[in-house]
Amino acid sequence: MRKLFTFLMGMAAMMMVLPASSQTDPDDYYQEDFVRNANYVYKDYIRTVLVHPDGAPMSKPVVKLKASERIVFSFDDLSGDYKKYGYTIIHCDADWKESDLLPTEYLETFQDDYIDDFAYSVNTMQPYVHYHGVIPNQDVSYRLSGNYLLKVYLADDPEEVIFTHRFFVTEPRVNVVARVRKPLDVSERDWRQEVVFNIQTTGLPLTDPRQEIKVTLRQNGRWDNAITDLKPRSITGTDLLYDYDGVNVFDGGNAFRYFDLKSLRYNSFRVAEIDYDPMEGYQVYLHDDVVKKKNVFENVQESINGRFLIKTEDMESDRTMSDYAQVHFFLPYDYPLATGKLYLMGGLTYWQFIPEAELKYNYDRKGYEASLLLKQGFYNYQYLFLPNNSPRGETELTEGNFFDTNNEYSFFIYYRPVGGRYDRLVNVTTIITFPE
Repeated sequence: MRKLFTFLMGMAAMMMVLPASSQTDPDDYYQEDFVRNANYVYKDYIRTVLVHPDGAPMSKPVVKLKASERIVFSFDDLSGDYKKYGYTIIHCDADWKESDLLPTEYLETFQDDYIDDFAYSVNTMQPYVHYHGVIPNQDVSYRLSGNYLLKVYLADDPEEVIFTHRFFVTEPRVNVVARVRKPLDVSERDWRQEVVFNIQTTGLPLTDPRQEIKVTLRQNGRWDNAITDLKPRSITGTDLLYDYDGVNVFDGGNAFRYFDLKSLRYNSFRVAEIDYDPMEGYQVYLHDDVVKKKNVFENVQESINGRFLIKTEDMESDRTMSDYAQVHFFLPYDYPLATGKLYLMGGLTYWQFIPEAELKYNYDRKGYEASLLLKQGFYNYQYLFLPNNSPRGETELTEGNFFDTNNEYSFFIYYRPVGGRYDRLVNVTTIITFPE
């Protein structure tokens, strides 16, 4: 009865209230309590949000429709007290705006559920409650492919959202063939990467491919520099060709930086010092980073393309026995940058320019510094420069750009037939390759 009641109430709310994207001013996005259709944590006591396929903690959150695959989500509540959390999933279009569909159209079951799987941390200096859930399940299950937003909130106050996170449900109907080449523009050949690809659409009844197919192309886990709404340059039979000159081009960047936090008992890779403060907990100081020179390319075997893996070597359970530490970063820089800000970027910031990840200039040390509270594990990261009034970060000033960089490119292929009401996700393909 409870689930039926909440389902009906949620249906009423959906019918009476316009989608969030149509009610808010764009400036509201920068308010801390504004709910984004993106990966974002809204409460500072919520840490280590993970969303991934079951059994594949470092994979993208992509599963197939009507298959046995499941999405696992988990997080830690560092307030130390148990709270009752609820969650729901929302269908979105290719541009991550809420679909025009009603929940009854994209859900097989109820609209929301409680998170009942939780455990308290064991023998950690930082107490926390670990929460864990899976989708689909007997209470929440989707019936359509597409983009989905997981929204987790306090059960007694659904307006108190604690985090949102994107995941993808596919119904593979097309194939993608892709490669990375040097740009045709001679001035960019040493430092940028051009992605050329074609989509084989034999499995789709297309009438107007340029209108029915949308493509999003993403580099590593970044959304700030993703290329969206791509249209084919030409069509040959059932093949859509995306071999533009100068359109599907990304800065090459450099290998991700890394550090090993699997143990707090000794200094491992990139860790210079570990202190314990009874009031502040573990303090981990990394070796000072360096600004990577424009003419020095790094081939780092420890690069996992910006991801992180939760792991402890000190205890038995990664989930509930991994501790937390305040990790301190420092990047020497001769002067503060007046035309923008520096941020830490990677899975450790959910690939977002979050306030906590902004580096501040230390005039005494002559460099940029920041610290993040992180759970034990192995981490990749980069420093990105975000120019004023720009949504896209740049690697040139901190990492350098090189054609030879090993990047990961993901293709999200959406299909909406003429007269269709939602974007079907008909393929997600990823290439991880050294360029030609």
